[in-house]
Amino acid sequence: MSTATHNSRNEFTGYLIFLSAATFLIGQITPLPYWVPALCAWLVVLISFPTMKSAARKQTLILSGLGAILIFWAFIRKTSINWQVACGGNLPLLTMFVAVSFLALTNPDSSQDQLLKGKRGIISNLLTCHLIGSVINISIIFIVGDRLSQKRQLSPAQALTMMRGLAGAAFWSPFFVAAGVALIYAPGSQWSHSVVPGLVLACLLGIVSAIDAYLRDGDEFEGYPLQYDSLFIPVLLATTVMLCHLLLPNVHILTLISLIAPIGALLFMRERPRLRQSVLFIRERLANISSQFAIFLAAGVFSSGVVAIIQSYPDTLSLHIDHFSPLLFMAFSGFMIIIALVGVHPVASIALVSPFLVPLGINPNQLAFLFLSAYGIGIGASPLSGVGLLMSSRYNVSSSTILQVNRYYIVIIWLLSGVVNLLWFS
Repeated sequence: MSTATHNSRNEFTGYLIFLSAATFLIGQITPLPYWVPALCAWLVVLISFPTMKSAARKQTLILSGLGAILIFWAFIRKTSINWQVACGGNLPLLTMFVAVSFLALTNPDSSQDQLLKGKRGIISNLLTCHLIGSVINISIIFIVGDRLSQKRQLSPAQALTMMRGLAGAAFWSPFFVAAGVALIYAPGSQWSHSVVPGLVLACLLGIVSAIDAYLRDGDEFEGYPLQYDSLFIPVLLATTVMLCHLLLPNVHILTLISLIAPIGALLFMRERPRLRQSVLFIRERLANISSQFAIFLAAGVFSSGVVAIIQSYPDTLSLHIDHFSPLLFMAFSGFMIIIALVGVHPVASIALVSPFLVPLGINPNQLAFLFLSAYGIGIGASPLSGVGLLMSSRYNVSSSTILQVNRYYIVIIWLLSGVVNLLWFS
């Protein structure tokens, strides 16, 4: 494919992604049919599919193929199918994902201040990736990683603080896609009810990771110098979301985030003029999330298929459980973490587990915490997650190194998530 053709495809895909999100939001206040944003989203998948990475294509085909087979079988058994959910159940999540992507325009300058050493460097590295990453997501890895690798390759200790620092934001941040996944697949859950246990688990992650990094590099560790003024945007946006959620309780928090994030990006973007930079972002960078569109839409088909087949055979496939015990929490969490380690996207495992657990009447906020904890632990330790692949491809941190430095961490943080669940939800 020529460069010009590739660029044209990316531009068109970017506009389709933006149109999908915009029409979904318009449909929240107008009679615009739901199929309009759904059609735009599926066109994104169709157009960008040939250029996606192999792993994304495989997961998309497997999830959508299995889901379609299950839906077809349930359909011929006269089971009612919610076609809107099957074709676009994850549209609110994807709209939030598009909106949050614009916050990359607010990336702080790569500081040229001297790197911090030892304990201060470790804490600064963790906090930078965690707090700023809670809003701008994976973009913070580029900022911190490029700065730390200017003179030498990243050490395993630096890599683990970056990966885990960012992944810990999945436990609580409303701007992290994990929050949207949890809210969609744990119906009735509220972000405000899972944020505290999420923050507790994030603090525990930070303590475990700081000790781990110090035992590896000691006082030789070099960390990114956190600029406290760079925390202004994350704090302001998170506070705005919380206040709007309190003032407008009937508006879904995903919709609030989808509106607040691009407004924040326009207000605080570094480059000027604002409108031109926004258009350039849509044309040149928004297509980068097309693989997420494919996986999330395919996960929606798969989850709808699982729901339909459970409804077709309720006595055989339903879980006959009266109480969601701490041991069951650990079992389901462990299962989702393990399959994340082998490259299965967390949303796929959540889409599989949710249809079995939701009908049990589990506290939806506990269910959301289960999904958030498994999501965060999985992406922070897997060499095949988006963050892990970035560390390997851009900073030459091998997959075996990522697995090696995380082999004890996975078990420890998994056990700690079970303790938080026991103390908070029992």
